[in-house]
Amino acid sequence: MVDTALTSGQRWRGVAAATGCISIVGLMSGLTWPLLALRLDAQGVDSRWVGLSASAQALSIMLVAPLAPRFVRRLGIIRSIAGCLAAAATALLLLPLIPNLYAWFPIRFLLGAASSTIFIIGEIWIIQVSPPHIRGRVVGLFGSVWGGCFAAGPLIIRLTGVAGWAPFLAGVVIMLAAVLPLPFAQGGTPRIDSPSRLGLVRLFRAAPATLLAVFMLAILDTVNDSFVPLYGLRNGLDQGAAVTLLTVLLAGLTCAQLPAGLLADRIDRRRFLIGIVVVIILLELSLPVAVRSSWAYWPVVAAIGASVGSLWVVSLLLVGERYHGADIAAANAARAVLYGIGAVCGPSLAGLAFDLWNPHGLPLAVAAIGLLYLPVAVLAERPRD
Repeated sequence: MVDTALTSGQRWRGVAAATGCISIVGLMSGLTWPLLALRLDAQGVDSRWVGLSASAQALSIMLVAPLAPRFVRRLGIIRSIAGCLAAAATALLLLPLIPNLYAWFPIRFLLGAASSTIFIIGEIWIIQVSPPHIRGRVVGLFGSVWGGCFAAGPLIIRLTGVAGWAPFLAGVVIMLAAVLPLPFAQGGTPRIDSPSRLGLVRLFRAAPATLLAVFMLAILDTVNDSFVPLYGLRNGLDQGAAVTLLTVLLAGLTCAQLPAGLLADRIDRRRFLIGIVVVIILLELSLPVAVRSSWAYWPVVAAIGASVGSLWVVSLLLVGERYHGADIAAANAARAVLYGIGAVCGPSLAGLAFDLWNPHGLPLAVAAIGLLYLPVAVLAERPRD
């Protein structure tokens, strides 16, 4: 539901400020996920520990997400985001200062808590201020800009390298830059004064496929961000090409989101969701074959990224379609909890899959998750009347 207390000008200023701030944070996230995985791998850390380290960052999403609507009610959107930006910058400085695998677990928890809360608040902000009749286009544009910044993140590693302080200082500078768009909101932030009327169980019962879509999205995101470069390395690519592989995937993710939003404004979004899941399953199953070709590998990876981007757009639009008012904030917090669960499971599953079948257990494990979710998407939720 759009916040009717805002004028048209305030809504568009809010969209612009939210898109700018959250997208800059996306640039930092695109840098840190592969950076930390590659840094640990370069130190000879076992892939299971690489996965567990990423899970610590993802665990924070699950634990902190329910607090995001409370932060917004008490502090407002702008101050909540500013506080999280300061916490994330602190975590980035602590990582190279304390280069210890075990110390990184709580530091990555702090980093994940801050950055995920920013993104949750950004989703609430965008959904509340965007007009329903063009919400797909607004969300698609927001996702495209964010995805473009996220896709550019791994390229920073090519400039800074993995070792030393340089990549972490780059991340801190990026987080400070994310503050700059916030003053331009000029009243374009929605007010969330009352708590949701629905608890987590009722939210889930109302739309199980809508909420569970983000569980699959979390597995795809965390596995791709942390392990696609390693998958490339273990299939014969050098480090530069392996990092670029992730950029290709993220470029596909970015380019698909605006078209997905445009399409979602015109067709049944639940059927669109089912189609996306089917495509993801088929692409993951084809990856072990495509990797044997010098040319087929890259478009398949780009198509996987496009499917993931479309999944995010449609899953968020379904929240705006099926919930209203303060329930949107509660539903987004519930999505974040499920995202956190998936993000905790994803890297650990990927590390185990690598060990059981190196390296092709990775895409097959992701395809298996899609096959488990598909009946839920088809059967567990009726279309909205």
